[in-house]
Amino acid sequence: MPTSVASTALVGIEGVPVEVEVDVAPGIPATRIVGLPDTAVGEARERIRSAIRAAGYTWPARRITINLAPADLRKSGGSFDLAIAIGILLASGQIRHRGKGMLAAIGELALDGRVRSVPGALPLALPLLSAGHRVLLPASVATLLGPCRGEVIPVATLADAASAVDGRVAGPPPLPEVASMPAPSKEVACELASIRGQPIASRAVLIAACGRFPILLEGPPGVGKSMLARALHEILPDLAVEERSEVASIASAGGHAVGLSLRPPLRAPHHDITVAGLIGGGPRMTPGELTWAHRGLLLLDEIGEFRRDALEALREPLERGSVDLVRAGRAVRFPADAIVAATGNPCGCGELEHPSGTCRCLPSARRRGSLSLSAPIRDRFPLRVRLARPSTPLAALPRGELTTLAARERATSVRAALLQRPDGGDVMTPATRRTVEGLGVRAWSQIERIAMVVALLDGREVVGDADVAEAIHLHGDHW
Repeated sequence: MPTSVASTALVGIEGVPVEVEVDVAPGIPATRIVGLPDTAVGEARERIRSAIRAAGYTWPARRITINLAPADLRKSGGSFDLAIAIGILLASGQIRHRGKGMLAAIGELALDGRVRSVPGALPLALPLLSAGHRVLLPASVATLLGPCRGEVIPVATLADAASAVDGRVAGPPPLPEVASMPAPSKEVACELASIRGQPIASRAVLIAACGRFPILLEGPPGVGKSMLARALHEILPDLAVEERSEVASIASAGGHAVGLSLRPPLRAPHHDITVAGLIGGGPRMTPGELTWAHRGLLLLDEIGEFRRDALEALREPLERGSVDLVRAGRAVRFPADAIVAATGNPCGCGELEHPSGTCRCLPSARRRGSLSLSAPIRDRFPLRVRLARPSTPLAALPRGELTTLAARERATSVRAALLQRPDGGDVMTPATRRTVEGLGVRAWSQIERIAMVVALLDGREVVGDADVAEAIHLHGDHW
């Protein structure tokens, strides 16, 4: 009789349940896989045939039909290999499922029977475990799973998986020891105190880390824009437990290295990136750099050189913190709650605002500068800071007073305080309201939130006029 094994298909960064049905019937020996498989899934029969023989079992000389349900969902990758192999052994009567609950499996098979991990193994496993299934998983993936509702069975080979299903071992193999969470690192790649001559920009970077504000740093080359942007990543607080799970699942879905890292992700794509590469999309609806930077920092260095269509695609994600894509009736939502830090020169050569008027850019080169960004994109950056070359030699300027680690501690404490007061209400006095008359709703809201962070950063519970004035100054273009 036909048998079935549960599995999942990766759609975006989430696992969608798939039922692997296997029927071994008399007839001319043949194997067929149906259910919208791609080339990698169609080639699974050759890998599975060799793996079954290497595990000491027999490939049935019968007509084998494998159905991947639902039939209208496209299946890709090698994650169904283990489920198909176990289904064939169950349908042919070579093993029996002697455990309780629905059986599920995820993993790619090598020709010698080894079980390999697959991209997205972590998000693929979570829906199965939430449903209470017994899940056969590669051992490397099992170590990343915490307490869960289902039963995790780590396996290294197809023979181990078959023995666990058939009950020939005394219970499932023990999970490998989970590595303890590493202690917070005290090493920093970019020291904030080493950036001299830019106290206002350093202050703005700290405010961006506290309030998770997008920030735009503009100025001539060599003033420290890129260093400040990278120092912003070092200032960001360590990830919370829930955030680490989110980041690990997203990294697993992209085939990136998955580890027990406390630090937020940092992504710095090249300026030639496409719309699909930045926010996601494409034929397979894959996430983009904005999603890979979720809970971390997306650095757009030299933003004036980026493609205009790619930048304009950031409008909605920067507002909502997510990317919603619809393609041919399929709707996918990617998380995109990342801080965007952008740096840019005012023109192609960077000397547009030099006092001596040394800019010799043609009009086309000036259009590549950060000042040419559209108004809707500039409005998405609550912090817009202009940097200038210090008039005093850098050797004569003192180092900054705030180190990166000290700034990280302050950012952590301010974020904790913000969680206690998510709605700050109207923080402006009547006199301040008259000062900011004519602003749009977005600018008004941004200034209020910045002023609240400034007050908490300076140890005040009540927002004052000085806090609002600093928020107005850092907001940039309107003043």
